[in-house]
Amino acid sequence: MSKRQSSINCGCVRPVAAPNERGFSLIEVLVSITILAIGVLAVAAMVTSTVSMGTRARYMNMENILASEKLDSLNKLPSSDPNVACTSTCGSLSGGTCAGSDYCDQVTVNQAGGADYETQTEIVNGSPVTTTIVHTASGCVGTPVACNVAAPAGTGSTFTRRWMITANPTLGEVGGGAAIATGTRRVTVLVTLNGTSASAPVSFQLSMVRP
Repeated sequence: MSKRQSSINCGCVRPVAAPNERGFSLIEVLVSITILAIGVLAVAAMVTSTVSMGTRARYMNMENILASEKLDSLNKLPSSDPNVACTSTCGSLSGGTCAGSDYCDQVTVNQAGGADYETQTEIVNGSPVTTTIVHTASGCVGTPVACNVAAPAGTGSTFTRRWMITANPTLGEVGGGAAIATGTRRVTVLVTLNGTSASAPVSFQLSMVRP
């Protein structure tokens, strides 16, 4: 038997050289961590923005309801009622507190036990008058005593409502067919959430025209 045949039949296995093995460099690790951190920060910013927009939308919905309530209340009054019988311009949509103004009130909204509370403070004959109205899950709308529920506890979100009444308002766009609506009054209600910064106020405004 030749030497070549004996080497084949001996069952020997020639060792195979292992491939080159190398780890990650420090620079590669730092780049990976940086990319991961940027992704995490982007997701966190998106979540924060979504929560903020949801909260703002909830406040805007509350303001829409409060503005509609005030417009409906003023619309039910007869034209001779002192609260709407304005011959020029009454009230203002700007200002600080409601002190001394008959065209301004504050409403605190909170929830407890499945009921929605609205605590309204308005100026009547120069003095503040506070009234609490509750909306229960059973459909009762009235004072807590009348609806047999407890008075609201704690604090909630406080909104300031201001309204302005303009007699014989100009309707339409100036220079584009605007006309004076003689014999009518325009009532504008502005609702603002207290405690928000001036750079990002949460406010809502509605108007109507009535006799």
